[in-house]
Amino acid sequence: MKDSQVLWTTRLGFILAAMGMAVGTGNIWRFPRMVAEHGGGSFLIGWAIFLILWSLPLIMVEVYIGRKTRMGTMGSFKEFIGKKFSWFGPIITIVLVGITFYYSVVVGWTFKYFYLALTGTFTDDVDSNQLWESFTSNSVEPVFFHFLAVALTGLVVFIGVTKGIERMSKIFLPMLFILLIFTAIRSITLPGAMEGLSYMFTPQWEYLAKASTWLEALSQSAWSVGAGWGLYATYAIYTRKRDDIAQNSLTAGLGNNSVELLAGLTIIPAIFALAPSQEYIAQATSSGNTGITFIYMVELLNVMPQTYIFGIAFFGALAFAAFTSLVAMVELITRNFSDYGIPRNRAVIIAAGLIFVGGVPSALSMAVFNNQDWVWGVALLLSCLLYAVAAIKYGVEKMRDDINEVSSMKVNNWWVYSIKYVIPVLFVITTGWWIYQSMTWYPDTWWKPFEEFNVGTIVFQLGLAFIITPLLLRLNHRLRSSVKEEGLSDSETFDLNSSNDIKGGM
Repeated sequence: MKDSQVLWTTRLGFILAAMGMAVGTGNIWRFPRMVAEHGGGSFLIGWAIFLILWSLPLIMVEVYIGRKTRMGTMGSFKEFIGKKFSWFGPIITIVLVGITFYYSVVVGWTFKYFYLALTGTFTDDVDSNQLWESFTSNSVEPVFFHFLAVALTGLVVFIGVTKGIERMSKIFLPMLFILLIFTAIRSITLPGAMEGLSYMFTPQWEYLAKASTWLEALSQSAWSVGAGWGLYATYAIYTRKRDDIAQNSLTAGLGNNSVELLAGLTIIPAIFALAPSQEYIAQATSSGNTGITFIYMVELLNVMPQTYIFGIAFFGALAFAAFTSLVAMVELITRNFSDYGIPRNRAVIIAAGLIFVGGVPSALSMAVFNNQDWVWGVALLLSCLLYAVAAIKYGVEKMRDDINEVSSMKVNNWWVYSIKYVIPVLFVITTGWWIYQSMTWYPDTWWKPFEEFNVGTIVFQLGLAFIITPLLLRLNHRLRSSVKEEGLSDSETFDLNSSNDIKGGM
């Protein structure tokens, strides 16, 4: 059977694969920091609300489009809403590729620190700052671990959708939960941990009046749940036409948020229990994603009972989470290549090679890494908007009715209002806020294209994406025509006439 015709063997297989795709480093290193910085329980209120108003609606839109078109992100929008909107596909794909280039480097970092935990490095009284600086400033190690991450990920995708991705998800996701449950229990049973637990779940009402609390909660949901990236749409290609869309989407979203809570229960109580002073707590929680994970957590490991076991569990969970997300990214890129007649095995090799080469600059330079994280993190909001616009163009009410046709849990008008009004408004507010923030960081040079975190670098790099888009569309048209002329459209892709109707039987 052709790989493009392979389906997930079970509903659980798709759910675990979707959860593995969503769960990444942002769940473990960004979520606890956001909770600590933005009022504990106050942040959790916004975070829960935006799961319902932003992430879940977009997950369902992605799953619907992926299943209906049975195509990767490059060509699905033309099939879904017409040639006029075909440019949505290249933009969303470029944004995802941009994220993949530096995210694969992060996966390499997690492999490195998991290796350090296994070899007992953290049981010694190591200087965590020096350890991190020596690793990231090295010209060989980051590239090597980046290569290792891409190679192992490519191997899983090469093996196939069911034998590779699904089987990996059924092993890694339970292991991830077990490891995080272990680290959370160990953390909250430390003397003094209850102070951190109380801070995490007690709303500080003054933070609810701060715009930054709500905007960061939305950003966390948008970036950690993975809606709008095109990844759910890619995995949905391999679902059955009668699979429940609403319930599966809700399960994936809640599973992702459960991992975030476990990560918070691991890190926040440990910091409050083991930190020598309130000043140290403030420094740790404001040290950035890499700081709280690779510097302060290593320092805490040095004074934590059972350092060796806890270190393996924590960095093992981090590595598993990062790896499963990268697998989905490689699959998305591979699927787009294979849509145009490139044999899947060759497409995997091309995708892996592209990711390795594209990630080398971020592996060699933290300045490049930070810039790419900034640019494509903001650009991701545009991808989310494009999925919402596609749903509006197609007909949100029609889409809702089709989703309800196959779903045990029915979606009502809240879903329609979220897609048509809430998401576009939140996109404008959040994007405007991030742009305003960056202009305050660089008041005199906000327009320059080569600063690390300013508006100019976003405009410049996204501008290049829009310039490349017409070229990609022309290439796509030529490749698609070639595939049809060679008679490969029915053998290498789903027969759209028989698979397009989401309400049909299987």
